[in-house]
Amino acid sequence: MTLRVRSPLAEINTPPEGKRIRRLETVTGTRVGLLWSQHASSEKFWPVFERVVEATLHPSEVHRLYKDSTWNVATPDQVGELARQVDFVFVGVGG
Repeated sequence: MTLRVRSPLAEINTPPEGKRIRRLETVTGTRVGLLWSQHASSEKFWPVFERVVEATLHPSEVHRLYKDSTWNVATPDQVGELARQVDFVFVGVGG
């Protein structure tokens, strides 16, 4: 039997170049997005989490994107529209 040990420092693919985003100095009072997968394990947690975000951060706007299915990704159009409306996003993946 042959055992092969691979280096954890092996070459990896370089991530694609993207546009730079600005760093937020604070999240309080900004436009927040809430993207939720509607996973069954988070049905009780997510509504409470949303209330805590609103009560703690006092966002100027709240935009929600609830995926139609836990198993399918949000479409690029949906994510792009949400990104245009907000300064940052909380993503709830459940599980």
